[in-house]
Order: sequence, then C-alpha cells, then structure tokens
Amino acid sequence: MNLIKIIFPILFMLGCTSCAANLETKDSSVTSSVDDFVTWDHCSQTLTDHPCDFTLKDQNGDDWRLYDHHNSVILIDFSAEWCGWCQVAARTAQEIQDEYADRDVIYVTILVEDSSGNPGSVELSKYWADSFGITAPVLAGDRSMIDASGISGWPVTGWPRFFLINKDMILYSTLSGYNDETLKIMIDQVLADE
Repeated sequence: MNLIKIIFPILFMLGCTSCAANLETKDSSVTSSVDDFVTWDHCSQTLTDHPCDFTLKDQNGDDWRLYDHHNSVILIDFSAEWCGWCQVAARTAQEIQDEYADRDVIYVTILVEDSSGNPGSVELSKYWADSFGITAPVLAGDRSMIDASGISGWPVTGWPRFFLINKDMILYSTLSGYNDETLKIMIDQVLADE
C-alpha cells in the first residue's frame, strides 16, 4: 500500500505540527548495491538518489562523514537553536536513537545556526547535546548546506526538516516539521523495505 495514503490520515489524527509539514517517499523500484557506493558519479538531495557526501564536526570535535555510515539507516535532523519545534524534536532524539540502535539506525542532528543566526559550531553542538541528553551525533553545520530548491543543497523549507537515508545510501523519505510517531513510522517503513 502506498505509504503516503497511510501517513497523511495518521498525521491528521496525530496533529503533526510544523512550519511547513509534508511527507515524501521513495520509488520502491530503485535498488542499489555496494558497487554503486564506490562508483557514484552523481549525487543529489532528491528522493531515490544518493545524497551528496559531507563531513562535519560533532559535539566532541570529531569528524563525522556521511558515507562512512553506508549500510546503516540514517535519520538526519536539520535544526536551528532558535527553532522551538527543533527543541521539541531534540527532547526525543536520544529516545528514538536508543529505540532503533540495535537495528543499525543512526539519528544525526545538524545544527545549522544558533539563536543569533551564526553558523553552527562544535560549542553549539556540545551545548545542544548536553542540554537534551543526546549522545547520538550532533553536528555543526551552516546555511551553505541548504537550498530550498534542492538544486545546490539539502531542500530545507521548514524547521526541523528530516531526511531518511536507507542502508544503500539512497534518500528514502523526508518530513518537514516534527512528530515523533511519524518519524517512527518512517523508520519502521524503511526497515521493513530492507
């Protein structure tokens, strides 16, 4: 059954809250192999494509590279310190990470900017992780990573914005706004499709 037909009624019942709520999902006919990982000539932040690689510093000052986590399901949460719903999402980030850790799911927060509009930093990532009890990666990002059109960056059009990447490193689904039950449904769906 089409995931969108299932999710939208659930979102309505759960009262999904966001600045711009939407849910998109992958074409289930797309497949990948380990060889594709090595030979990708093209990447984009478009559903069913391989997302472009990046390396950012985490809350401990260590490098965290996206492609190093091939063969894991990755939930990326683009957030900003000033965003109230991002803070709500942060309160459950570690809970979601812990719930799915044994199924090789990684919850990654990318802090794009602080409350003054300055780019993310290791200090901000550490503050965020400590404030919300997050041991999962909290990365220092900036606005150069995002582009509402999706042409030259991640298509972040509302805060927070989530991107789910499957074990074949294919962008599987995306969600604007926050609802923990919807995120769990998305994760369950990608795991069921593995």
